[in-house]
Amino acid sequence: MLKIVELQGSYYEIGKGWGEVFRQEMDRIITSELGVIATYYGIDTETVIELGKKYLPAAQKYDPEFIEVLHGFAEGAGVSFDTIFAIRSVFDILCSGPPRQGMCTSLAVGGSASQNGQVIIGQNIDWHPGLPIALLKISWPNGVKQLALSMSGVWEYTLSAYDKASPFAIMSTLTVTPDTNPDISVPISFIMNKASRQKQLENALEVFTNATSTMPSYLLANGAGKMIGIELGLHSHELLYPESDVLIHANHNISERFAARDAFIQFVPDSPFRYDRMKKLAAQNHGKITPKRIMAFLADHENYPKGICSHVDPESQLPPSATVASVVIIPEEAAMYIAVGNPCENEYERYHLQTD
Repeated sequence: MLKIVELQGSYYEIGKGWGEVFRQEMDRIITSELGVIATYYGIDTETVIELGKKYLPAAQKYDPEFIEVLHGFAEGAGVSFDTIFAIRSVFDILCSGPPRQGMCTSLAVGGSASQNGQVIIGQNIDWHPGLPIALLKISWPNGVKQLALSMSGVWEYTLSAYDKASPFAIMSTLTVTPDTNPDISVPISFIMNKASRQKQLENALEVFTNATSTMPSYLLANGAGKMIGIELGLHSHELLYPESDVLIHANHNISERFAARDAFIQFVPDSPFRYDRMKKLAAQNHGKITPKRIMAFLADHENYPKGICSHVDPESQLPPSATVASVVIIPEEAAMYIAVGNPCENEYERYHLQTD
């Protein structure tokens, strides 16, 4: 059952409540997120934590408010700040070291593509099976209200709203271009979280366009019909625009400039298939796409076990990966549908973001 927690107050207080959500499972989270990296490097977990510290100066300068959140998280979870900071930097440490298997597939539709012109955005979240997750209902100090599906404090998938601005959602998929200057990077989870705390989509997009990173990619959509994608790479960015009112992304770069330097696709050879398969499903259902149809797309098993709905591949030599949750969001309705685990096996539940 999905744990649902309401958080409010100062950044530190929100972080403390957030950490308390995962306190009983922190040993498993540390083993899952940091221990696997340690095994691949042939080092201990404490050394992985030390590796994370190189990102701290940039993070402190970039978003001191979220640093406060993490100090609170550390207290609430009963772990050191350095440990939770390393967990928040896991993708950055990961992409400077061992490969991973399987990631995520995202989709946004609207206008002529959806049945009633409504914008719908969704994603399968592929990561370590059994990773603890929770749904946070956050009231941030700046007035932004948010539903955040938290992946053990590592990452969030969010629906955000502020006052009379149109609610907006952000989906993300991991893509990587070579990093020639890794020591000055802001952890990508900081960029994502800062964008999600903005008051409207345009401000969130500005956070991404101002970022100088080598990863990953995002789809953004709001209730006013706006959809846009952005790939971060080579310490710059490329914008992606809908085709026939459809945006799709997986784990390879779509923009021509970044695709030529893609450093991740060799580890996720199924990514182009998932992208093409989602594109085909969207085209076949153009003009008729509803939230339920997107849920069916996300449960698709073509190319099993590494299709859109991802299952553990018993023959893979990489750490196990599978769909740990699936999300479909209708920003106009401030509604988020979540299936915990593979959507082929689990029902979606509807959650509403109270915006008043």
